[in-house]
Amino acid sequence: MPGVSTQIQQKRSMSQETIFRNYDIRGVYGHNLTEDIVYRVAHAYAAYAHPQSVVVGYDARVSSPSLTDALVRGLLERGISIIDIGMVSTDAMYFAAWFYGYDGGVMVTASHMPKQFNGLKFLRLDERGVLSPIGRGLGMEDLERLALSDAIVEKKSVPGTTAKKDIWDDFVHFTRSFIDVGRLKPFRIVMDAGNGMGGVVARKIFAGLPVEIIPLYFEPDGTFPNHPANPIEEENRRDIMRRVVEERADLGIAWDADCDRVYFIDETGAYVHGDFVATLLALEMLEKHPGGGIVYDLRFSRALNDWVAKAGGKAHMGRVGHTYIKHQMNETQSIFGGEVSGHYYFAKNRYMENGFAPVLLLLAALSKKGKTLSEMVQDLGPYYISGEINFDVTDASLVIAAIREAYAGKGGKILTLDGVSMEYPEWHFNVRPSANDPVVRLTVEASSQSLLEEKTRELTALIRQYTRAGA
Repeated sequence: MPGVSTQIQQKRSMSQETIFRNYDIRGVYGHNLTEDIVYRVAHAYAAYAHPQSVVVGYDARVSSPSLTDALVRGLLERGISIIDIGMVSTDAMYFAAWFYGYDGGVMVTASHMPKQFNGLKFLRLDERGVLSPIGRGLGMEDLERLALSDAIVEKKSVPGTTAKKDIWDDFVHFTRSFIDVGRLKPFRIVMDAGNGMGGVVARKIFAGLPVEIIPLYFEPDGTFPNHPANPIEEENRRDIMRRVVEERADLGIAWDADCDRVYFIDETGAYVHGDFVATLLALEMLEKHPGGGIVYDLRFSRALNDWVAKAGGKAHMGRVGHTYIKHQMNETQSIFGGEVSGHYYFAKNRYMENGFAPVLLLLAALSKKGKTLSEMVQDLGPYYISGEINFDVTDASLVIAAIREAYAGKGGKILTLDGVSMEYPEWHFNVRPSANDPVVRLTVEASSQSLLEEKTRELTALIRQYTRAGA
C-alpha cells in the first residue's frame, strides 16, 4: 500500500487537473494518470459499484497493459472475480458485460484522444439492476470522492479470481444478427482503423461476407504512427477520402481507436456527417421496429426529426454524451440513438454502442435500395449544416451568457439542455462548453446556404470576442 506522501501526491494529481470527466476517466499517462492512481480508482469503483464479477478489456495504447494490471490488482484485492477479455474494442467489452451476465465492466482506453492519453470507462448495475455507464450526474462524483478518500484501499481476506475469456465468436454472431447477411450485395470498402482496434475487429466481422476490404492502418499500434485515431478531425480523414477515390470504392469507413465511434465516406470521397448517417440508420431501424423511439443529441440536423416523423417514429432530443444518451434511451425505451460525433446506440445492445452494426445496417440499406451512399444522403433533401466549430475561449460560461443576452427577446425558442440553443423557423443553433477543455462548440443549421453562412458569421464574431490570445 502506498505511503502517506505517495497518497497525497496521487490525490493531488487526480484533483488538480481532474481526470474525472463527464463520461469517463481520462488523463495523460505518467502525469495525472498512473498505475498507482488507477489502482486507487479500482478500489473506489469496487466500493461504489459493489460488483461481484467484472469484465475487463483494454485497447492498443502503449500504456494499456500496465494500467490494466494495476486495475485488476485493485479489483482482486476487493474479492472481485475478473473476466479478462484481453485487447478488444470498447463495444466488445460492453457486449461481454451484458451478454454473459456480469455486473460490472471496465475498459482501459482514452477512445479517440492522442497517444499520450489513457483512461477508464465503467459499467455498473444501477438501482434498477440495469448495466449503466458511470458519468457526471450518474455516479462519477461519488467515484471521485471515494478515490480521493484516505482510506479507500481495503483488502478483503479472500482475494478475487481471474479467468480469461474469448468473446469474439459471440460478438461477431451478435453483430451480424442486426441484418440478414445473405442479402448483402458485393462491396469494395476502404477501411481505416488508424492503428487502433478497428482492423482487428473488422477482419472478424466481415470474414466470409461479400465485402472486399481495402485496409488502411489495420495493425494495432499505440503510437499511432500514421495519423491520430480520431476521424472526426478532417486532417485524419484525408488518407481514406483520397483512397476511396483512387480505388473507385463503394464507400469508406473509419473508426476511432477503441471503435465506439464510426465514420462514413461516400463513393465520391466526401465525408457524410453523423446527422445524416444517424437519420439513415434510424429509418432502417424503424422498418424493423415500427413506431419506435429514436434518441438524438441536440446538435442534430432537423433531417432526423423530419424523417423519423415521416416514418411514424418518435424522436427524443438529449444531451451530448454517451452516458446521457444511454440513460435517455433506457428511460424512453427507444430502439436507437445517435450522436453527431459518430456514436450509435442500440436497445438490442442494452442501449450501448456498437461500432460495426451501423456498417452492416448501412450496407443492407444500400443493397436493398440499389443506390450509392451519396444518393441516399441526397434523397433526404437539402439540409444546410455547419458541422461543429470549436473555439478556444477564456471562459466558456461568459460566452454562453453573452449569447443568451444577445438573442434574448428575438423571438426564438431557447433551450438550456446543454449550453444554449435557439430555435427559429428558418434556422437554429447550439453553443455548448466542452466537457474537458476551455472550448465552446458551435453548430448551426439553416434553410439555405446563404442563411447558414450569415448566421455562422454572426455567431462566430460574437464568440471571438472571448477567444484566448493566439487562438
